[in-house]
Amino acid sequence: MWLCAAIGAAATCLCFTMFIACFFKQLKLAIDVVDASADFIMVTKRILLVPLVYFFLSLIVVIIWFSGYLGVMSMNEMEPMLLIPQAKSIKWTGDTVGYACVMWFGLIWMLCILDYAKNFIILVSASTYYYNSP
Repeated sequence: MWLCAAIGAAATCLCFTMFIACFFKQLKLAIDVVDASADFIMVTKRILLVPLVYFFLSLIVVIIWFSGYLGVMSMNEMEPMLLIPQAKSIKWTGDTVGYACVMWFGLIWMLCILDYAKNFIILVSASTYYYNSP
């Protein structure tokens, strides 16, 4: 059993060595990419705040949107359900369905604007680093 394990380990090591020999160019490129990205992060440490600020701005937008959506929902007629006394049945009208669709469109639009602004900030910092790096 130990002999089979040793043969299997030797075959695995041989296959790994062959992969390194055959794909050395791609491995070197991957190491260079990791090295360049580490240099970029060390020079532009402020870029690490961008995803955090994006998260909090998106959270604020969703909270404000949800409160507005609750206002649109409250414009409908509500009736108590028979089985669950605290639950309500909402009867949507044509106007409020239109308002709700506009609200959903606005939410997606605002989140896309925030996402594109975040991507723009990252792209500008990367290109500035690229043209000003030593």
